[in-house]
Amino acid sequence: MQDAAALEHKGIPSVVLVTKPFNSQAKAMANLLGLPGYKYAVIGHPMGSLTDAQVLDRSKEAIDQVEKLLTS
Repeated sequence: MQDAAALEHKGIPSVVLVTKPFNSQAKAMANLLGLPGYKYAVIGHPMGSLTDAQVLDRSKEAIDQVEKLLTS
């Protein structure tokens, strides 16, 4: 979130990917970093133990959100 906030403050659009259990922490961090209401992509959890095929499924889950956030 800190990297995205730094980029956004420089006018560079950025998207953070957050897994569902960390949604509230991401909102709080965005507020602390001066980006209240910052929109980010929320995907399923966990990530670390997934197979390659499952990671591909998660990327498909994220891509529409990322595209929308970068173009709106």
